[in-house]
Amino acid sequence: MLASGAKSDRCTGPSNLEPVRPVLVYTASRIGLFTVTLGVLLLLGLQNWLALIVASFLISGIASYVLLSKQRDAMSERLSNRIDRPKPQDG
Repeated sequence: MLASGAKSDRCTGPSNLEPVRPVLVYTASRIGLFTVTLGVLLLLGLQNWLALIVASFLISGIASYVLLSKQRDAMSERLSNRIDRPKPQDG
């Protein structure tokens, strides 16, 4: 049990997910957009499952291009920094 006023190390320490956070946010947002688009098209009466999935993929892709540009830029910057980082030398 923590003393009053003391904080847990889990809350104050650096997160293990911080390096991959932009990738997770963008991926979760894309999945969310796809799911919402799928649901809306299903509610509108699109019954053919192949057409439903293809239309959802295309519409959510266009929507993510417009709506998720900030998240996409953060993700690409993170990946670019990771790729450009020098690798430790073996030996």
